[in-house]
Amino acid sequence: MWGLDNLRNSTEKVSLVLIKIDISTYRNRKNIALEKLDEIRNSLDKCRTQGLKVILRSAYAWDWNEALPLPDPEDIQTITNHVIDMKPVYNAFEDVIIAVEMGMFGPWGEMHSSKHSTVNTKPFYPIRTDALRLVHNAYMSALPQTHSVLVRRPSYIREIFNNNEPITPNEAYGNTGKARTGYHNDAYLNSKDDAGTFAPNWSREDELAYINRMTYFTFFGGEAFGTPNNAYNNANNALKESKQQHMTYLHRDYEQEIYDAWGSLVKQEFTRKLGYRFELKELAYSREVTPCGVLYFILKLENTGFAAMHLKRPVNLILVNDKRGNEQKTYETTLSVDPRIWTPESGIITINRNLRIPGNITEGIWQLFLSMPDISERLKHNPHYAVRFANEDVWTDDGRNMLIEELNIVASASGSCTDDRYFQEIPINSASLITQLSAMKTVQSLVLSATYNKNYIFHQVFIDTDNNPTTGYYVQGIGAEVLVENDAFYHHKGKTGNNWEWELVDGNIMPSNYGYKYLWQLPILNLKLPIMAYSQVVFAGTIDEKTDYSSIISVTVA
Repeated sequence: MWGLDNLRNSTEKVSLVLIKIDISTYRNRKNIALEKLDEIRNSLDKCRTQGLKVILRSAYAWDWNEALPLPDPEDIQTITNHVIDMKPVYNAFEDVIIAVEMGMFGPWGEMHSSKHSTVNTKPFYPIRTDALRLVHNAYMSALPQTHSVLVRRPSYIREIFNNNEPITPNEAYGNTGKARTGYHNDAYLNSKDDAGTFAPNWSREDELAYINRMTYFTFFGGEAFGTPNNAYNNANNALKESKQQHMTYLHRDYEQEIYDAWGSLVKQEFTRKLGYRFELKELAYSREVTPCGVLYFILKLENTGFAAMHLKRPVNLILVNDKRGNEQKTYETTLSVDPRIWTPESGIITINRNLRIPGNITEGIWQLFLSMPDISERLKHNPHYAVRFANEDVWTDDGRNMLIEELNIVASASGSCTDDRYFQEIPINSASLITQLSAMKTVQSLVLSATYNKNYIFHQVFIDTDNNPTTGYYVQGIGAEVLVENDAFYHHKGKTGNNWEWELVDGNIMPSNYGYKYLWQLPILNLKLPIMAYSQVVFAGTIDEKTDYSSIISVTVA
């Protein structure tokens, strides 16, 4: 293999390569020789050294024309043996392999023109269902349970599982064959049926709808083929269908003429959107926090790429001191989130967490980073394999994304405290204790009601009038300009979101009390702040210096 050392620094910042494995020597041999397996290991090891991920495809012919015999073995058992022969390689390099294209059948492993085709005396016929199932089963046995095999046509998936329905959310990312089967298209955007890729009894629209639902949870990639700037591979349609099909990868060099016809701006946009692309949109947090206190933290991001992240990885938060004359100290915790569900269709993704600050932490200025390292032990400290957010000026050379440049940890900060020595996520107080929430704006009043399933001393409502967590008092992910507490309501007057400073507006708004249900009616004129449909509300109850919070709701307008 050559040129690997230049890929990451190329214009496209290549991080994924396709390794084509030539097993033509073994078409009449029961097993692949150890020397060949060592050759494959050496290639994968070079990719690992260069910080690259890999897709593999094996074939019995990489140089073929119609005058030549069909290239693969007549005995299907030979093919399944060769798949199983690769099992030690797949397991040893599961950290750098993201998926394996099924290959094996026909020239270039494109799964046509095979001795196991429906018609095996002429080229270009599809593979028989029984042969597909046997080789697919071999891959399910050979690959690590976290990894997928990608077949050449969507119809092959339907045939293998005898089911025309794509994978469902309940099936996704499980250890079933269907959950571990994706698709690749080596005639991408070629024609109405992509040169026979799509089934003759399915329209292009129906195939694309099927692929759209399937690739929500599984890998899709391929290479373009055809006349540049045709009705399907022109720039506008390429962007549209690649988004629709959740494309993770596309062969950079084949066919270059098609990509050149897009123009440099579209090529750049397309390259950026391949796979997932996370952009930080908004961040709100406690401006200062006491040792052993709680850092309230809300992060909003968006996946602006074509696809989801299909392989699991952790999302870590790391506290680091600023080293002003001190030895560097770090604390790290893993969030209870699964980034595989951060799909392009999710829109703005909100991560709302409470984080316990260690009680023995040194006071001063700290920084907070987010890291998404590779899940494997071998690669988790290699920044080449960490996720870099798309924003400028957040990435660090050690594989982290800067979130908070200055977090003041000081004993004088307000907030609760426990003698805890760990930096860790803690549950947001149980919303089930405060239920049946309602916030409705009428012409004259803001009507608030909730059922408090506990004998609280203080019954409170926090109202974020402008839906901006960076203004007002920061609590549970909102920035409250208004506080209702028992029979009074207040405006926030603190200089920061951590200051518990309130100005009394009305001390005579006695709530109606129906057992555990409390109802307030705040005159709109007295509020002196606009209440909109997007204004957010959190109810709270306090007893014995412990506060429970509800979930966040939005105001409805009658």
